[in-house]
Amino acid sequence: MVTYILSFNFTLNAQGYVCAIGGGSEDYNDWSDAPYSWIVQKSDSGKIIIVDITDATSWLPTYFVSLGADTAYNKTISSISSANLQSTYDDLITAKAIFIRGGDQWDYVRLWKETKTDLAINYVFQHGGVIAGTSAGAAVLGDVDFSARYGTVYSEEALIDPFNHYMQFEDNFLTLTPNVLFDSHFVERARHGRLAAMLYNRHVLANEDLIGVGIDDRTALCIYPDGTCEAMGSGAVSIFTIDDETRFEQLNTGGYTIEKLKCDQLTAGWKYDLINREICFYPTSANKIDTTRKWQLPLTDFRLTGSDNISEQLVNNFPEFISKANTGLFVVISHPGYSDQLTSLTDYLNQSLLNYQIVYLNKQNLNDLLTSQQINDAANFVLIGDSLSNLALLKDTVTLVGQSFQIKILTQRTPIFFFGKSGKIAGEFYTDNLYKDMYASYRGRMTSNSGIKIFGDIFFESSLYDNSDYYENRTASLLWGMMHNRKRLGVYLSGNAMVVVDADQKEIRSYGAIPPIFIDASQTTYVDSSKYRASGSVGTRQVVAMNNLRYGITTLDGYSYQIEKAGFENRTSLIEGNSLVPYKLILYQNYPNPFNPSTEISWQLAVGSNVQLKIYDAIGSEVETLVDNYQEAGQHSILYKTNSKLSSSVFFYRITTANHSETKSMVFIK
Repeated sequence: MVTYILSFNFTLNAQGYVCAIGGGSEDYNDWSDAPYSWIVQKSDSGKIIIVDITDATSWLPTYFVSLGADTAYNKTISSISSANLQSTYDDLITAKAIFIRGGDQWDYVRLWKETKTDLAINYVFQHGGVIAGTSAGAAVLGDVDFSARYGTVYSEEALIDPFNHYMQFEDNFLTLTPNVLFDSHFVERARHGRLAAMLYNRHVLANEDLIGVGIDDRTALCIYPDGTCEAMGSGAVSIFTIDDETRFEQLNTGGYTIEKLKCDQLTAGWKYDLINREICFYPTSANKIDTTRKWQLPLTDFRLTGSDNISEQLVNNFPEFISKANTGLFVVISHPGYSDQLTSLTDYLNQSLLNYQIVYLNKQNLNDLLTSQQINDAANFVLIGDSLSNLALLKDTVTLVGQSFQIKILTQRTPIFFFGKSGKIAGEFYTDNLYKDMYASYRGRMTSNSGIKIFGDIFFESSLYDNSDYYENRTASLLWGMMHNRKRLGVYLSGNAMVVVDADQKEIRSYGAIPPIFIDASQTTYVDSSKYRASGSVGTRQVVAMNNLRYGITTLDGYSYQIEKAGFENRTSLIEGNSLVPYKLILYQNYPNPFNPSTEISWQLAVGSNVQLKIYDAIGSEVETLVDNYQEAGQHSILYKTNSKLSSSVFFYRITTANHSETKSMVFIK
């Protein structure tokens, strides 16, 4: 029987091309023509093999041929045994391009890793071919991959705990794009928070400063052998990097802070250099921004909250406002048609024995003397409602009500509590028309409207992770609003989160389970937007390009974000020691290999952890558990001795700890 040893020490200076596609349906004469034609061109119009673990239709082969490919066909590789067939290897290496379809990336990792399929894909790549993938297929094209071993992870889960059970990574499969971690379906699944958390995870646990590349659906990043790449398609590519301005803090509370994580967001035609980690080409559609323009800072103290759920905000956030509020009248400003929603709020105000009045704002009472007097008498304002256009009538200083409100803010600096999305009007502008039409952003239907300018440079979006049908609208609205109106600060909130804006200190303090995401654009010098217009749209897709955005995230209640500094206050006493604690699991190659009858398996732990070490056969069935207990940090090893019933074959040994797993192959010769 022929035995073989698999070797996976591939060079990082590969000669091939990579096309990572964020998912979404392809079509003739549509967004997909540009990246898919690029695949055909860079493969010299040669053979393209589309691989997956399940059967596929003839759509993609036909599409590739229509774009100029000589030959294109599907190939199903559905098991470890089929992935290890010599015939599979022989077929794959004849391709000029290999395209990995969408699905579940863990299937690709568990079935193809360290097999002849793995070798063949790398062979094509090393010989100048193209390796492309969409969705899950794109997720395995990086140096490190989110493996989805235990299923997907959502942004809110990742932000709350970047080390949760679902945050599993693979760094020994394909490894085609040095130092890159890909994520797909980026804007439509609101994944900005999870990618930032993933980069933090790898920085802490593996001491790696990866490049995080988030690709929108119907969008691609096409990468050349020299490390330069170009965005194509309908949406944006968000490239997150860690540079000299970035700071991570691991807090002794178990929480963390991410400060000034850099993001360059590209649309079609923008080019990036992955080696030097910088934009290398701006298309003529990009517009230059004046960074010297004056800040429009807060005029008074106010609070923004993460959802429209009134009862949720009455648990902690509104009572905190009451405890700090001015003595005197609370004026609740809402609009007609929302009165039925206010019962829980008025019950709370009554039970708290607070003096309050309710103003239902509409165009008919803007010059009403009684309404104007109510505004004049207010010691505190509470804004609540879902008709932003009605609430924004407060901006109109030619009316008695609008004039009274603006005078209260400018001269008496009356504090304000905003419930949920009503807080969007705090800026000079806000986005609207995104809560009833789930395709509003994709079809260019969001609007930009004038707000009440309590904090002119802010854009705000609440309920970010409520109702996945509207993820894209909410995620895109903030960035599109910042770009469209040239504003410097964006704030995402969700759930019971709250931020307190302090006008005197020019700072924002955050509270709640799901941490806020602050996005600073004060260093942005170029902006652009998608030019793609889908069939039936009223405008172009409302996603944007902006260079040098800076993301800030913290789980620490009360940690102050400095508005003009775009960073957090200096709280070194909260850091564990003076640096982060790295976590690195190292699994060594067994020795001897090949072996008979025994071999030693060794590993190293940076910190103590529960450890499992298991042996699997060539088709992935578990053979034996060698270790299943807690182990201290340090070097460990065990002697594995086969039983007499095993036949000569390739086996796999996998070690799993609390935060990581590694798998290697070994060969038994009987």
